[in-house]
Amino acid sequence: MNDLKTLALALMAFVLMAILGSNYVAMASLSGTMQSQALELKAMHQFMADNPLASSSVQVTGSQGSQAQASDAQMAQLVEQIIPRGTPDIYGKELGVSFDQPVEGLNILSKFDGDLFPDGKLHYTDLGPNEQARYVKIGFMIACEYCCGVKSLVLSNGKPSCGCAHSAAMRGLAMYLLKNHASEYTNEQILDQLSKWKTLFFPKQTIQKALQLQSQGKGVSAGSLNQLPDMVGGC
Repeated sequence: MNDLKTLALALMAFVLMAILGSNYVAMASLSGTMQSQALELKAMHQFMADNPLASSSVQVTGSQGSQAQASDAQMAQLVEQIIPRGTPDIYGKELGVSFDQPVEGLNILSKFDGDLFPDGKLHYTDLGPNEQARYVKIGFMIACEYCCGVKSLVLSNGKPSCGCAHSAAMRGLAMYLLKNHASEYTNEQILDQLSKWKTLFFPKQTIQKALQLQSQGKGVSAGSLNQLPDMVGGC
């Protein structure tokens, strides 16, 4: 009899835990996704900060397709050139974001994307017609390809093309600058700011792409780093 009672209590406890667990997952799925992305980003950024010359694990493909190890000097130069530091001008103090704190910046900037998050602070429709056109144009010049595989931040109608926190942060910043500082930033300058945050979100991939560009004799710039390859395979 005691064994039966024990078994019954165990089954009841299992069912209760399953119900509570499913409810928790349903309520926190989006939050959990952002937290996991933030933890991954923090770990990667810390790795880059602790190992700026960790080039032994980075291989680049040259113009002839051969594999070569990146030198410590190359790695150090690219880290210095590409990884942004300090507080961004104008909007940095306004929003309380710093290039030195990418995880915090990710959380702050992503919350401006009201087209993705119900409680987001800004929407595409909050922009004027000219700013909407600029927003779409900028959104087609950069993507979150390392995370989502998409080829733009937005669709032609201004809606998000990807649901990850990285792209939300870049869209949120673009909307904020166009809404509040449209006359102070050109499209290229806004793209440059988005590219800096993208570099912090994906430091390893960005450095690796920069090394590949160098090995092919090409310049390293926001435009070249954001240039996507042609589609591979069929639709």
